[in-house]
Amino acid sequence: MLLAGSHVIIATDDVPRITAFFGRAFAMSPTFENDMFSEFVLPSKFRIAFFKPVGASAASFTAAGDRSGTALGVTVEDVDATYANIAGLLAEFGARVSGPPKTHPWGEKSFLLTDLDGNRWEITQTPSPDGMLTDR
Repeated sequence: MLLAGSHVIIATDDVPRITAFFGRAFAMSPTFENDMFSEFVLPSKFRIAFFKPVGASAASFTAAGDRSGTALGVTVEDVDATYANIAGLLAEFGARVSGPPKTHPWGEKSFLLTDLDGNRWEITQTPSPDGMLTDR
């Protein structure tokens, strides 16, 4: 039985740049970083890592792969403030957003971010105290 999500690992050609963007976009520092790998640990203990595929890992990962088939969902405390912060970084990093946050019928409010590598992130604020999707 699957118990929980623990981490996501995302390939990139430029670990320092995506790390700088992610850290500034979400006002957090990586728990580890170098030119080949960085990792952010969320308060929930979920880990988001970026790495440059080289050596054996290059046989399984490519930083240039199509990323249009998935999106990663993350929950923030204040989606409007996060949107404003990210909007200020778009020109510098070449990221895009879908537009201002929208409120959904189930009570969440979100927008879509496409980062500089083409990864899509649904940035969400939820009314539940733990930041997870509320029961419908």
